[in-house]
Amino acid sequence: MTTLNYYRHRLRRICLVTGLNLILAACQTVPPDSATDSDRRTSNSPAASANRTQAVALRSPELITPTITAPVDLWGRMQSGFALQDFYDHPNVLEHIDNYLSDPRFFEIVTARAQPFLFSIVEELEAREMPLEIALLPVVESTFNPNAASGEGAVGLWQIVSNTGQRYGLQEDWWYDGRRDPLASTTAALDFLQVLHNQFDNDWLLTLAAYNTGGGNLRRAIRRSGQSLEAGIDFWELPLANETRVHIPRILAVAAIIANAEQYAVELPELANENQLARIELGTQIELAEAARLAEIDIDTLRMLNAGYRQWATHPDTPQHLYLPIDNAATLQAALSKVDLSSLMTWDHYEIQSGDTLGAIASRFSTTVDVLRQVNNLRGSLIVAGDPLLIPRDGGSGQIVGTPPQLSRQRSIESAPATYTIRRGDNLWSIARRFALSVADITRHNGLNGDALLMPGQELDLSFANDAPRSALAQASTPGNSPQTYRIRRGDTLATIARRFDVPLAELLNWNDLSANDIIYPGDNLRVAQPIANP
Repeated sequence: MTTLNYYRHRLRRICLVTGLNLILAACQTVPPDSATDSDRRTSNSPAASANRTQAVALRSPELITPTITAPVDLWGRMQSGFALQDFYDHPNVLEHIDNYLSDPRFFEIVTARAQPFLFSIVEELEAREMPLEIALLPVVESTFNPNAASGEGAVGLWQIVSNTGQRYGLQEDWWYDGRRDPLASTTAALDFLQVLHNQFDNDWLLTLAAYNTGGGNLRRAIRRSGQSLEAGIDFWELPLANETRVHIPRILAVAAIIANAEQYAVELPELANENQLARIELGTQIELAEAARLAEIDIDTLRMLNAGYRQWATHPDTPQHLYLPIDNAATLQAALSKVDLSSLMTWDHYEIQSGDTLGAIASRFSTTVDVLRQVNNLRGSLIVAGDPLLIPRDGGSGQIVGTPPQLSRQRSIESAPATYTIRRGDNLWSIARRFALSVADITRHNGLNGDALLMPGQELDLSFANDAPRSALAQASTPGNSPQTYRIRRGDTLATIARRFDVPLAELLNWNDLSANDIIYPGDNLRVAQPIANP
């Protein structure tokens, strides 16, 4: 099938070139300035003069140049900026085209994820005069999931590791991770790509390879191949790791399908050629749940658009902005205009040092021991060096103005319906958490993989929830299991909980159907001991 596709693509390109040459040859058959004897004999008549003027006008380049209109949608705009078409018909690319075409829902799902961010990415690529195929890099890196994480520590749409993010100006702290911010990470990723492009002789295939495997690994592969940048590099002949060898063809395959969607009988979802998001500068910290309520938007959607925020609120200092769909942004602005922003609670994050006491910390931050106990769910005054504390900022009054909602009440668990219809922003973990089920049970009963892409409108069968015992996570969320469970507090991480209970992190994750990159929420319960097998 791959060989057939290769020759089909080659034949199409030959036909296009041959046809263009025939047209040019036909246009050049009669030289524009040639004149017959009849023309010369009648050249002085008024009618002939008018006809000659008209003929010259028809040949005028100014009048025969076709009108260039703006693309009607973002797909068309991207197609006009593709610059790597010469590689679309390489056999390795054709193989991946076939793979993508075998999943008809792929482009629908990825488009839904990409829609909020793709316009901004295209704008920035155009401003830098970079090939618009690069806008499709997150399709292969993360399927446009801003919370995607790899085992090597790369996260976000562009799968940036921590040291690269810091090198290119991405903020990373307890409250916020710019690598997960879809728009901040785009700027850093494109900066990085431009640096690599300069290093590798302005070759975009080598640039993309270096982005995936690292510049050092690519240089070693070039040396092993016996090639040199000065003489020119054949990317396809480089001895690269298999991941990199398939990575670049996948990007080109996605671009080729988009460029030739009609030929491949792929119906691309509508994608307006206009900005989808507005950035709202808040000027203060705000809880994401409160912002979602004021903006009249689903909290999961708000979190997805603003995935850089790692906790339940925006940053106490900076950043303090939110990206929202334009209509919701206007709603939020109108709501904030009626709120006293100085009354909103803000928080400091403090890591306990050796020798610290609650009293000394309270004095340092102009608050009280009782407030610190309440905010951090502490029963006594014992604190452990290395543990985090949340410190409420309240203008020095020493009184707690408000607490994060999760601190004051246990998360409610809904009864699972027989079927559940996927909504925008849903994922397997959020659904499992909502109904106190395990991801493993949901995927097993619905014939899915753990990393399956969910499509709005798709239905999941949850009827098994009423016929079988609850998962470990559900049991851990039930009051009364305290010897085996731990209620999550503000500042906890999966790693610190594992250390506190002296259990391997891998086992803690397994007992609770979690991955190392899942977000945990204060008020939830985690199983911290080996589940007891049912008789």
